[in-house]
Amino acid sequence: MPKSIHDYLERCDRLAVMGGTFDPIHWGHIAVAEAAMFKFKPRRVLFIPGGQPPHKPDKPVTDGEHRYKMAMAAVCEQPAFDVSRMEIMRSGPSYTVDTMAALREICPQGAEIFFIIGADAMMEILTWQGAKKLLGLCQFITVRRPGYELDSGFLQKLREKYGALIHLMEMPEQDISGTGIRKRFAAGQPVSALMPRAAEDYARLHGLFQTEGIRLTPERFQNVQARLEEILSPRRFKHTLGTVIEAEKLAKHYKADIKKARWAALLHDCAKEFSAGKKRVLCDMWGIPIDDVMASHIDVTHSHLGAECAKRQFYVNDEEILQAIRCHTTGHNDMTLLDKIVMLADYIEPYREDYSGLSEIRCLAYADINKALAIGIKGTIEDLKQRGNAVHPHSKDALRKLQSF
Repeated sequence: MPKSIHDYLERCDRLAVMGGTFDPIHWGHIAVAEAAMFKFKPRRVLFIPGGQPPHKPDKPVTDGEHRYKMAMAAVCEQPAFDVSRMEIMRSGPSYTVDTMAALREICPQGAEIFFIIGADAMMEILTWQGAKKLLGLCQFITVRRPGYELDSGFLQKLREKYGALIHLMEMPEQDISGTGIRKRFAAGQPVSALMPRAAEDYARLHGLFQTEGIRLTPERFQNVQARLEEILSPRRFKHTLGTVIEAEKLAKHYKADIKKARWAALLHDCAKEFSAGKKRVLCDMWGIPIDDVMASHIDVTHSHLGAECAKRQFYVNDEEILQAIRCHTTGHNDMTLLDKIVMLADYIEPYREDYSGLSEIRCLAYADINKALAIGIKGTIEDLKQRGNAVHPHSKDALRKLQSF
């Protein structure tokens, strides 16, 4: 157990324990923990991801360290919640009686320890390893769902024969399960309403639950395209399709990764039509630094926000794709071929309204990508200056680098 938790538990005289595989942790778990916190006033709720479930020895379970870190991500902003590795570090089957005995050794003598348990599990408690000892090690907060009838006679038997201290806690029905969430991950479907965002982000970052978005299948591409058609204006969506067409042609011509070019082009403007207020708030929420140029012209952030949306909303985790989205507005000093392709496709896509220099850029696009892009960026810089807008330093750096080829 991490030293910081161990030290705290040595001083914790009232502790509630939330066990489970947490594969993954979800809002149902959080709701139960918060209800227990409100009703029973423990100083700390300790989530303990289980090791190998003894009743399902052959059931595949996500690596314990990943489940621990997902749980920590989900609860770390709640001061009274914490997570322990003690069961995932234990070899062999994981038994609750051993966990409670270990906590009883760590916590102060006479500490109140509550174990949060579902009503159905409570009815089977005598089949658990070391059940008689367990009933004397802690109090039980039994969570009952609407429509579930507890055997009051059985509970009375546990109280009278084994001295068990059993409390009841009513909870509303919640149709959330780890199995269902894993299936939604595998199908590339949203799960943000089912689990904390931080835990979801961790799972996607590490490719847990076979996230479909990481595989970038043609079917997934069509689904994302259909979603963009729903949320973008017709004009913006038409531009997006044109950029995809052009990026694919450029990628073929320059022997770049066609799939990555198509995905980056598809999502390059997914945040373009966010309001100025929404752009500012999301930059703050997602830790996107707003420099002086961005502050004066917030629309510049749409490329950075687009990369974050591609990752958070459309489950694209390929960093080359995300970088191409992120830099397509300003460019930068060390652009990759994919970066150049997406930025150039944005300039010359077939549905673009005519602007000064467009014909020249199109003529050069398949002959010299660096010269074509340099003309495009130079034109953008001149246009910004004429409008009285600041020019981002990255654009100046990109132009200098492109002109050096």
